[in-house]
Amino acid sequence: MITVTIYRTGEEIQGFIVEGHSGYAEHGMDIVCSSVSILSYTALNSINLVAGIEAKNISCRVDEETGLMSLRTLENNDKTDVVYRCFMVGIELLLEDYSDYITLKFEEV
Repeated sequence: MITVTIYRTGEEIQGFIVEGHSGYAEHGMDIVCSSVSILSYTALNSINLVAGIEAKNISCRVDEETGLMSLRTLENNDKTDVVYRCFMVGIELLLEDYSDYITLKFEEV
């Protein structure tokens, strides 16, 4: 099971953590893991390239073996909010069809 935790302060999203593997299919064939992975990496790259947050203000940790990606921004702007919300929408859409393989929760920070 993949667990996605969205970190927020009030309504402002500060980052997220993705943990685990879905178990939907074997490694290399798992469309659920692949979908979550591409959403996560797109968010990471968009925080830098679209929102303009410098690498020194991005905290990211990845462990592909355990299925971990932790992403937090040390500064936010209107564009970081859009990037994080797009990530969240993508996860929510996956939940519509794959709720046996993904969990979404929110944590106040």
